Amino acid sequence: MASSVNEDEYKSKAAELFEKLKERAEHLREPGAIVSDIYTLIDDSESLLNSGQIAESKKKYEEARGKIETMEISHKAEPLAWKLFGVEIGYLVFLLLLAYLMFKWPTFSLWDGLQYDPLAMHLKTVWFGMLGGITIAIYGIYEHIRLRDFDPEYKLWYICKPLTGGIFGWFVYMIYFIGLVSVQGSQVKITTPELPYIIAFLAGFSERFTLKMIDKLMNVLLSWEEKSPGSATKKEATGQNIQPK
Repeated sequence: MASSVNEDEYKSKAAELFEKLKERAEHLREPGAIVSDIYTLIDDSESLLNSGQIAESKKKYEEARGKIETMEISHKAEPLAWKLFGVEIGYLVFLLLLAYLMFKWPTFSLWDGLQYDPLAMHLKTVWFGMLGGITIAIYGIYEHIRLRDFDPEYKLWYICKPLTGGIFGWFVYMIYFIGLVSVQGSQVKITTPELPYIIAFLAGFSERFTLKMIDKLMNVLLSWEEKSPGSATKKEATGQNIQPK
């Protein structure tokens, strides 16, 4: 990434800088609408410079340069994006194949009787959490390639997302199942058989949803700690209840 220039250097080399940006924009293999946005920024930057608004002109120039650099990085990383897409499809095929085998041969020795075991619900929430993680990973690859802003530095996120999605799905389901978190002052009662799977899928799909649930759980646990009978004793032991004379 090119280093930024100060305003004096920018003003003296503006024509050269604009020309280089236009050359780089011409070499981008992108749809006309995307490249036209960059040319618009360059034109605005030139107009601002001619009117003496150097700081505003430089800001537009930096924005145009940033867009070009982002698209150049995204274009170079596109083969990696397709490999990551293949990894996600591999995860998806594995999940669907596992579900099919368990449905087709329920008495197979590896999972015989599992459908009647309490552990089955936990494993199913992991499955749906992973499915949610795969879904958001595939969508993320598609969306960032479409917007020409795919960042290869996030490759580990795409690889790990189905796995973390499974963990998140199970954990958030457990929060609801145990009843540690309530919504609008009343506990959530899981009476619909499909609800745990929806919760697990959402937790695997959205990190924001999971983090909100964890934050809510922390608030509940902290409030319990403050209201617990031992909290007063703890304050006395640490001297926190001493009032100034």
